[in-house]
Amino acid sequence: MAVPVGGEIFHMVVGENASEITISLRTRDPREAKERQAVALAYLDSVWQALREGPKRLTQKQIAALAGEAYRELVASFEDNPGSPETWKQIVQLQIKSMAPDARERWFGPTVDLILAKHRLVVDKDSRSALISAVGVSVSQASVRLAQNAGGDYSPDTVVTRFPPLELSREAKSAKPLPKGSQTITGLAEGWWRENKMAGRAVSTHEAYQRVAQQLSEFLGHDDARAVTEDDIIAFKDHRLSQGVSLKTIGGGDISGIRQLYAWGIANRKVSHNPAEGVKVAKVKKKRTRDPGFTDEEAVAILSDAFHHKRTGKASAHLSNARRWVPWLCAYSGARIGEMVQLRKQDLRQENGLWIIRITPEAGTVKDGEYRDVPLHPHLVEQGFPEFVSKAANGHLFMKVFGDTEKAQRGAWRTTKNRVRDFVREIVTDPEVAPNHAWRHRFMTLGRNLGISRDVRFSITGHDTDAEGDDYGIATNEAKAAALAKYPRYEVKPLDRARQRVSEPVELPQLTE
Repeated sequence: MAVPVGGEIFHMVVGENASEITISLRTRDPREAKERQAVALAYLDSVWQALREGPKRLTQKQIAALAGEAYRELVASFEDNPGSPETWKQIVQLQIKSMAPDARERWFGPTVDLILAKHRLVVDKDSRSALISAVGVSVSQASVRLAQNAGGDYSPDTVVTRFPPLELSREAKSAKPLPKGSQTITGLAEGWWRENKMAGRAVSTHEAYQRVAQQLSEFLGHDDARAVTEDDIIAFKDHRLSQGVSLKTIGGGDISGIRQLYAWGIANRKVSHNPAEGVKVAKVKKKRTRDPGFTDEEAVAILSDAFHHKRTGKASAHLSNARRWVPWLCAYSGARIGEMVQLRKQDLRQENGLWIIRITPEAGTVKDGEYRDVPLHPHLVEQGFPEFVSKAANGHLFMKVFGDTEKAQRGAWRTTKNRVRDFVREIVTDPEVAPNHAWRHRFMTLGRNLGISRDVRFSITGHDTDAEGDDYGIATNEAKAAALAKYPRYEVKPLDRARQRVSEPVELPQLTE
């Protein structure tokens, strides 16, 4: 039997009538010993489960994926300082000569046992034999690659791309009950939230962390946070890539989230290592082929359709109102769509002759967690937005929340935001412009062109200036109202042309003061 202990594999012979198994944990540190014991027990649980259910049979694709792990591990260990090419060429020759079954077992059996133990897999004899052969080939290929590195050739590795990511079905993963007192992966997300909720962290961050913790747990087939290794995180990254998930989401969402959860776990003595700390994800420099803000033509097309929008049939009144007003509110404030769709009746007030919207975390999600006041543009007042609000029922203007839970509000918020986004996407189909942020880009561009000061623009949009001096004093509502009055009014198209897509040739109405 092979048992994982501290990143190594130790073999032992278990007698037929043995009632217990004893193995050294190879450490004097009590905390480290506890974690190693949890890993060993979890693996042994999978062994006992496999004995009850029978060993699992690996598919050819799974064997190739596991052999790829041996390839990547060997290359990663030596590629920075591979030594001389002759050394690796000799190793390749020795590997070629060791093709007899007993020789393959001596050369590659321990590596295979380590790989299987890492994934807590107990496989049948045929699967293990096939994996030993596949690992033998992949190790030889890795030796050839290292011989090239030793000769100064670090051109892109074309061999590593041949290995698929590892995908294990639930049936291929033995059930592994956690030992008493273990720390779960999903439990890290809940523990992090219990503390950070009181610190004012956004619900959206919790949802993202909770989601990636669940995905990682399901991928690994267990929920033991202390048993997760860096190789596990790399395999998870490869799995997400194989699903077509973007590098931005994997690096900035998945791996970053796992890293933060484990950092919290270390600080709170839940775990002693962070398996995501050294895992890197390539950063993609996105090619920009256009301005990220809406063009004049796109802005007028969206606002024209919104201006003429009427509720029809069984359409929700809240969603119809969102379609009518949210694009205009964003256009004249540079606010995030999410901030506008969660507006409540009490968030609009009149003060010193000015109509003012308060964007506040009390209404829902605000990225920086701080409120800000934004005066209404005179054109919104003329269109009757204050009258619309005065006639509305108390509560949210554009969301229908079923229930009084935080989850219910988040669901309604997400639905409304997505419906507004979809409405915009019907008109502006260019994938290079993001419906949820293009108004912010356009608003800032127009503000610069109009000579509006940076601190006033940032105070309206809620951007962080990152300048210490800007933290002193405030931009008053009067100053912001004066700035907004400079923004040109959008003259909408007639009703019969309002639904015309911007991809079609149209005569563009001019923006007037």
